[in-house]
Formats: sequence, structure tokens, C-alpha cells
Amino acid sequence: MANEARYPDDVGFDAVLAGRLVEPVFQPVVALADRRPVGFEALARGPEGRFHEATALFAAAARAGRSAELDWLCADQALRRFGEAGFPGLALFVNLNPDTLATDAPEELVEAYEQLRQERDVVLEITERSVMGQPARLLDAVLDARRRTARIALDDIGTEPASLAAMPLINPDIIKLDRSIIQSRSEAWEVSRVVNAVLDEAQRRGAQILAEGIERPEHVAVARSLGATLGQGWLFGRPGPLPSAVDPSPEPLARVERYHPRVSDTTPFDVLAETAQVAPTPTDLYASMAAHVENQAAQTANPAILAVNLGDDGLGDAARMRYSYLTNRGIDVFLFGTRVSPTPGGRIRGVTLDHDDVLARERTVLFAGTRYGSGAFGRRPTHDRGDDSLDAGTCYDAECVIEAMLALVGRLPAMSTDTAPS
Repeated sequence: MANEARYPDDVGFDAVLAGRLVEPVFQPVVALADRRPVGFEALARGPEGRFHEATALFAAAARAGRSAELDWLCADQALRRFGEAGFPGLALFVNLNPDTLATDAPEELVEAYEQLRQERDVVLEITERSVMGQPARLLDAVLDARRRTARIALDDIGTEPASLAAMPLINPDIIKLDRSIIQSRSEAWEVSRVVNAVLDEAQRRGAQILAEGIERPEHVAVARSLGATLGQGWLFGRPGPLPSAVDPSPEPLARVERYHPRVSDTTPFDVLAETAQVAPTPTDLYASMAAHVENQAAQTANPAILAVNLGDDGLGDAARMRYSYLTNRGIDVFLFGTRVSPTPGGRIRGVTLDHDDVLARERTVLFAGTRYGSGAFGRRPTHDRGDDSLDAGTCYDAECVIEAMLALVGRLPAMSTDTAPS
């Protein structure tokens, strides 16, 4: 207790960072077909004492407001240690919080990465729990990582409903099923919903499924029945030092090539009008078009995202109740408008637009999930037509709807999303 009083957590943690007292440990990721490694996931351990375990280490970083600094230090140590091991053909899986990806990487880390990637694959793991914290900067960072030839893995799928809705936005190369799914600690209906969504996304995009938490032989059978081709867990090896020799699997890692949504700097109308038909539309007819999209959201059984731009219209009580109902069904609802509060009610996230924002002239309802996408969009004409009509249209092309949604989601303000990795 005396030591605790003399050296409080924040001071002790500063010493950890200053001395780079973080040691990487590695756990194998294997191909289920032959149980041989395709790579190793890097995990972090602090010095002996209260910061040794990752949960305590990252909790201290969050309290000190230095989570990104710790993340970059752990990544740098892992890259250097893995590079020194000399395992050509094996991938390094590195965990990074989305908030960290949204900050500038230290120059020495960039150099270490560039040196490693010349001979080995790097997979950046993004935990879904905070994927919507800074969506605009995160999506930019994901695109930058792809330009540097890194693969993207979306981690812990199945622990939060938002993870399924986020898959089309992140477009991962590898989808990691949480251990609760593999070890049957979730309700049967929840497992079915997660697996169906993941399988659909994997088959449509060419992604690979990795099952976490494989501890017993029967877990392998469960993982393979759920579509997993990669596995990780104590059955194949616990976190520890890198082995002196490895017999790698010939199983290749997936790389999603066909579809990379743009993070548009324009508006949903500009994105959708490129391919969808636009025509003068009375406002009451546009309201019906928008209601049809919202009804699809109300009827879905899967997590999804609904993004609504009200322009310079207000948010009525009936609409607020409707959107709150949707959030209770596992749908993320984002509202935009000049008269929208940042906290419209419940779990709805709001963005207040400036009156001179180009979006103030538009109306948009976009609905996107893992299997579908639909949208209604409109814009007031620049020339008065003598009525209250909009230039409007509808779109049922999921990829176009996702690109249009990115134009809105990119405007979401940052949230505090510090989490403690396990």
C-alpha cells in the first residue's frame, strides 16, 4: 500500500512509456485445414507488477489520456520483434484502436512497417466496439492502410450489434468471430443472426472468417461449420515468445479487391444522382419514398445503419419516437439537420448543420445493412419552380447507398472510445 501511495498509477505508467517497457507476445493464427500457422497476432505485456496484464496497462493509458501513444509503442515493438524473427510468408496481426488509427503514426513506426511489409504481410485488427467513434478519420486511415498493402481485420464480431452494421463500411479482408460465438455462450438466435450476416458478407466480398477462442477439439468442428477457415485459441498455442522455427501453412490470406467504397467529400445527392434517376417530385411523394426506406429498417431482423438528413426541416415528436424505436432494435440511427440537436434522444446520434451548409437544401434517408441498401434522396432546385417539389430519386444498389452513407457518416463528430484490449 505504501508503494501505491508513493507511486500513483499515472506516474508509474509514464515510466512505462518513457522506458518503452512493453514486451510483445505472440499467439499463432492457423489454417483450420492443416492447423499450421498463417501468422501470429501480437499482444502486449507490461513490466512485472500492476501493469503487466494488458487490461491494467491499457486502462492506465486511458486514464492518462495516452492510449494512442501506448498503441503505437506496442505496434512498433511487435513490428521490430517480428521482423527480427525472420519468418517469410507469415503474417503479423496487430491490434489498433480506431482512435489510434485516426492519429498520425510516429515516423519510426512507419519506417518499421515499411521495412517489414517488403517480406511479410501485415493485418491491422480493428475492434468493433469503437468502430464508430471517429468514423471519418478511421475510414481515411483504413484506406491509407490499404494503400500501404495492409489487410484489415474486424475483430470481436458478435459481441455488439453495431459490429455487423459496420462491416460494409470497413469492408474487412478478415472477419474475426468472437469466442462467445464459437464456445456457444450466446443465444442460438443471436448466433444464427451473426453467422448469417458474416457468411453473406464474406461470400459477397471474398473475405475470410477467423474463429477466436478455439480451446478444445470440438470448437474446431463448430468453427468450420460456421464457415471459418482460420482459427486462433489455446488449442493451437497460448501467447508467448515467437518459436525458433515454424512450418507455415500454404493457405493464403484473403484480400478484398473488388470493392473499396469512396469516402466522398460531396453529398449523398451527388453520389446517388450519378446512377439513379432524378425527377421533380412533390414533397408529399418524397415523404412516402422516405417512409418506404424507413419501413424497411423497421422490418429488418439484423443490425443496420439508418442515416437521415432532414435539411432545414425540424424533427417532430413522432419521428423522434420512431427513430428511438429503431435504436432499440439494434439499428444505429444518425440524424443530420440545421434544427437537429447533437442529442436528439435515447441512443440517436445527431449532427447540427450550419444553415449555409449544402446539406441544408437536401433530404436523405439511407438504410444499409450487411445484405441490402436502399435510399431516398432529394434536393431543392436552384431555380424556383413555383411549387414545393424536390429533385428526388430512389436507389436500391447497396454499394451506391454505402458510398452515399459515407458522405454523411464522415461528418459525425468524434466520440470518446477508449477501451481496454484483452
